[in-house]
Amino acid sequence: MSDRILPGPLPEDAMVREAVCIHTKKIFDSCKDKDCIEDLRFYPTCDSQRHIDNAVSVRARSAKLLYVSIDVEELTFNRGHYTIDIRYFYKIRGDVFSLINKPCEITGLAVFDKRVILFGSEGNAKIFTSKTVLGGYDSRTIEFNNLPNAVVENLCP
Repeated sequence: MSDRILPGPLPEDAMVREAVCIHTKKIFDSCKDKDCIEDLRFYPTCDSQRHIDNAVSVRARSAKLLYVSIDVEELTFNRGHYTIDIRYFYKIRGDVFSLINKPCEITGLAVFDKRVILFGSEGNAKIFTSKTVLGGYDSRTIEFNNLPNAVVENLCP
C-alpha cells in the first residue's frame, strides 16, 4: 500500500471514486443549540389589532421565518472572543374568536433575539475577499480585522 496519495482516479477496489482536495475556512469555535421559544411578543397589524380588541380568545396557527439578522462584534476584555447577536423575524398567523362574529384570521410579526459568544482567533491578519458586486461598491472588498464568519441554519419542517 502506497503512503502517497495523489489526486485523480483511484483503483477500482477502492471504496471512493476519486481523491479530491477540500478547501475550508479556519474554524476556531462553533455552536449548535435548540431553543424552545415561549412568551414571544406578538406585534399585530393594524387590521388584526381591531379584531383582537373585540376577541374572546386568540389561537396561533403558524409561524414562518422571514429573515435573520446577524451581528458580529469583538469582546473588549476577552481577546479573540466575539459576540454573535442573532435576531429572528417571524410572520405569525392566527385565528380570533368573538361572541358576535365568525372566526377571522390575524397576522403579525414576532421577533426573537439570541446571543452567543465564540472564540474566533487572536490573529491580526488583514483579510481581503474577492467576492464583489459587479457595477457597484461592495463593502466586502474592504480589508477586515479578522472577524469570524457567522452562519445561522434554520431547519424548517
